[in-house]
Amino acid sequence: MKWLGVLCMSLMVSSPLWAADFPGGTSSSAVDDEFEKGFGKSTGMQDEDHRMVEADRMKMGGYLQAEWMAYQLVDRPIQDYITSPMTLEMYIDAQMKNDVRAFFKGRFLNDGSVDESKPSPLTGGMQKQSTAYLDEMKISFHTRRKIFWTIGRQKIKWGVSKFWNPTDFINMQKRDFLRQEDLRTGISMVKAHVPWNDANFYVLGVTEASSESNQNGLGGRFELPIQTSEWSVSAYSRKGQSTKLGSDISFALKDFDVCMEGAQTDLGTEKAASGGFTYEVKYSDEDTVALGLEGFWQENGNSDKSSYGGLLASGKFIPFNVGKSYSSASVVLLKPGSWNFSTLLFFAIQNNDDRSQYYRATWIYSGISDMLWTVALGSRAGDVGSEMKMFNQTYDAWLQMRVIF
Repeated sequence: MKWLGVLCMSLMVSSPLWAADFPGGTSSSAVDDEFEKGFGKSTGMQDEDHRMVEADRMKMGGYLQAEWMAYQLVDRPIQDYITSPMTLEMYIDAQMKNDVRAFFKGRFLNDGSVDESKPSPLTGGMQKQSTAYLDEMKISFHTRRKIFWTIGRQKIKWGVSKFWNPTDFINMQKRDFLRQEDLRTGISMVKAHVPWNDANFYVLGVTEASSESNQNGLGGRFELPIQTSEWSVSAYSRKGQSTKLGSDISFALKDFDVCMEGAQTDLGTEKAASGGFTYEVKYSDEDTVALGLEGFWQENGNSDKSSYGGLLASGKFIPFNVGKSYSSASVVLLKPGSWNFSTLLFFAIQNNDDRSQYYRATWIYSGISDMLWTVALGSRAGDVGSEMKMFNQTYDAWLQMRVIF
């Protein structure tokens, strides 16, 4: 092994000479310059390889969620009904050069507690243990930064109210009020967004459930901000349906945030309107509470609870949207006091026709890294057969654990 020692000594002696051979001497800046020539960000690789590395930026993520929901029923064959669904949601987001983007998001839900041979005690409909949902699958790009295109299944929501949106023409389902997030799947369409100064203009070609070209829907929306307010007008037309027209406005009135929206068909039928306000009250140096009130009215709603049974049998019974008139009140406390990882939500909804009510209190906790806990308790009041007591429910409880990745 003598040769190894001789080699090491030779390297030690000759190393200063190697450093001196670099242009500029032994300064660190000269060495950095030489390193940059061969290994820098823009050199040291073929141009095509460099373009491939810089071009694509893809991200993946989602969440895995466990839930436990319990319902107490009165005078029913099943008085304690429990479900325990597991939900996996994943997305793939690829953002390339020139603002080209491809996005996918899907959900898979499995509830092992479901007996598929028996109807649901809550709705009377048949149940499934496993269900897959395609939320979004779209491609986005632009034309000279003047027209921004989105093609494919995509989420959309029109309207400014929190609970009820009569101008939300495109969605075929009503939003579930009891969820913080909007779980409705996207709609297949081609959307063009044209910014104009501070305003925005949208044109939509809806291809959902359209096997023929003349079955496609056509929609448009114009949004115009004016000082502390924003005004919008929208329209949607589809073969076999009346053209729907709507308008909404949101503005600040001193300490109040006010919103209003209304819609009807071009024949003056199917009228509906909603509106309300939010007011923030500061109760300490760092904490505020947001108070909200909102109302909803629809011309074609049902004021007689005796019609609920027929709507249920035909699949047209939509909770919190079946009546003619509703009212809601909400209280939101974000990080109250020393609870810096908590959010408290309280809301109440009343069907003004049958005088039934639903109340819910929710606690959201984010104090554990990459996890989100939600606990909710709900109760119902009203006469037998009213909307909120349609299935003889009294109380419900909900526990959700979400791991975000």
